[in-house]
Amino acid sequence: MNISIALNSRFKHCASVFAVLFFLGGCSHHYVPNSSTFTLDAISEFSSTNTISLVNAQTSTNDVLFATNGGHKFYVNLQSWTDTAIEITQRELTQRGMNIVKGEPKSLKLSINTVKGTFGFWVLHCELKLKVETSEGYVKTYSGDNRSPATLYRAADGAVMRAVTEMLRDNEIIEFLKK
Repeated sequence: MNISIALNSRFKHCASVFAVLFFLGGCSHHYVPNSSTFTLDAISEFSSTNTISLVNAQTSTNDVLFATNGGHKFYVNLQSWTDTAIEITQRELTQRGMNIVKGEPKSLKLSINTVKGTFGFWVLHCELKLKVETSEGYVKTYSGDNRSPATLYRAADGAVMRAVTEMLRDNEIIEFLKK
């Protein structure tokens, strides 16, 4: 009987130590936004039958810390996030009659350069910066800012969509796409 009590006590002690180490050590999370979570916010309607190339200008493939919550760390790959912005842009431009072809001289170079996520009391927040450069030399950085009461991932999906929306609301970009 004493052996059983000693083993049970030893098991509880080991389980407690493991639980403390697990919660203090935390977990790492990697996330790539989903391009189809949200439809694009309203923009001015336009159409064009031009051909354009969409280029991922983000060269970094390193994982970057963008949010922490307790022992949890959330990482992003900026190049993968830029791919999501390109997917959204391609979807919207093809819906407006444009042809997307790799290597086309007329191009938009996109690069998500910063991402920041924060945890609030009732809301999760994601903010990012999307740099866009046309093949004619026009350069501008757009902000994507989104909040979600559900998950940081939904906040991130919406932030990418909102940055693309801001780009497609820019009259300089629209005129470039139409000529």
